[in-house]
Amino acid sequence: MFGNLVGRRQLRTLLENKDLIISPFEEKFLRASHYTLHPGRVLHRDDAGGWSDFYNFKNRSKTPAPPLPLGANEYVVVEVLEDIKILRAGIVGRFIIASSNIESGLLIVAGQVDNKYGADGERIRFGLKNLLPVENQLTAATRLAHVEFFDLRGLETEDPVLTEEDRAVRSKRIARAHDDGVWSTLEDDE
Repeated sequence: MFGNLVGRRQLRTLLENKDLIISPFEEKFLRASHYTLHPGRVLHRDDAGGWSDFYNFKNRSKTPAPPLPLGANEYVVVEVLEDIKILRAGIVGRFIIASSNIESGLLIVAGQVDNKYGADGERIRFGLKNLLPVENQLTAATRLAHVEFFDLRGLETEDPVLTEEDRAVRSKRIARAHDDGVWSTLEDDE
């Protein structure tokens, strides 16, 4: 991905300025370049082919929710506990699957989040599959993925203004590429 990876200090600044919201936010899940995400609501495919509430890890008391057993090869959709809103143009998030899922036998299917994500109440959802041929468990402490944020604002540049000499060189290169059947950057003959 192009852009600047947002580090811990920049992430704190984005949070303080309300350019980005992570709620609930816990300092212990903030690392040098990412924030760790955990399971919240779990959805299961119903007989009609839709997704319905199945389980919820959201802690309404001091007692953690018990583990959720996942059957062999079972697939569920997990809405992450953390609510993320990106309210600044030019900031995007990318998910990196937590390495602990390798040993746990959990496959996570994830995408990315863009500017204005969460402003209309959207929640981040991951597909989660138990890859083991035996029952597995999902817990409130399961590290699903890490979200990295990238600042693309510095990439906003103006369109280049070409001189007549630039246009002539460009035309020469395009003609040579057509003749050679090559569509890559070519060096000048100078």
